[in-house]
Amino acid sequence: MKPKTHSEHNYEVCEFLLSDGRFYDWVVTTAFYSALHLVQEEIFPFSDDEAFTYSSFEQYFSKQLKEGTKISKHQSTIKLVEQRIKGAGNLYRSLHDMCRTCRYRNYHVSPKKAKVAKSYLDKIRELVDSNVG
Repeated sequence: MKPKTHSEHNYEVCEFLLSDGRFYDWVVTTAFYSALHLVQEEIFPFSDDEAFTYSSFEQYFSKQLKEGTKISKHQSTIKLVEQRIKGAGNLYRSLHDMCRTCRYRNYHVSPKKAKVAKSYLDKIRELVDSNVG
């Protein structure tokens, strides 16, 4: 049996927390991090316009820093998602923003907002699945 990916693990935790109904802030957080790992698994490896192949996000980000790009890892991932996974950019950016809010500003998250976050993750998963092949 193939081991679970980091994305799959976080997805299962997200589903569990949503059904548990007590930690909606963590539903949002696990939805975002499941999406983060999923999109990075989907995007890498890839070759840029100069035929340089990036095997991982860390390699890509390191090269961006060396070239003088001043951007956070999260913003860099958002940019990659917008460029490389059709239709996922706004969903991913929204999940990022929701996660940032509940982690750093207000951990009180409504059941409705938690369900919205999970639905964004589900839609990103669908887009990634349709992007394969």
